Amino acid sequence: MPYTFITGGASSGKSDFALELFRDRSSVTFIATGVASDPEMDQKIRLHKMQRPSHWDTIEEPVDLIRAVRSVKKERGAVILDCLTFWVSNLIHDRNLAPDKIIELAAKTAGFLKTSEKNTLIVTNELGMGIIPGSREVREYRNIAGKVNGIFAGMSETAYFVVSGIGMKIK
Repeated sequence: MPYTFITGGASSGKSDFALELFRDRSSVTFIATGVASDPEMDQKIRLHKMQRPSHWDTIEEPVDLIRAVRSVKKERGAVILDCLTFWVSNLIHDRNLAPDKIIELAAKTAGFLKTSEKNTLIVTNELGMGIIPGSREVREYRNIAGKVNGIFAGMSETAYFVVSGIGMKIK
């Protein structure tokens, strides 16, 4: 089943938009890629968990998205995967993957999701609309994330751009 791609700026309401798209579903699995690496991130994760309906399942998986989606039981076929930019960061910092390997893995993962039986929403940050980062490392991260987003957006059936909590269909 083709997936839906949801992008927008940081803290633009993408996750809330995704939750609203699936709010009426009784069985959803939320796959979270964020890792509590500092007190601010820990608080953000706690707040995100509180926003989800209590009957939804959560899988915390920072790197192996294919395995995480495969582990979702068929009867719980709705999935929210949040978020690709944390996934890219995890692949760089925790797995030390080179940019070309991340791009290969993104293509493989997007291809898998495109043919998956699960109805999936993919959430990601659009990083290319802000100022140009001052450090080479951050510019490289932004470039890789942009390529990954392009791969996932390109293979998606539907795509939304979220601004101030409002989702605009772009594909």
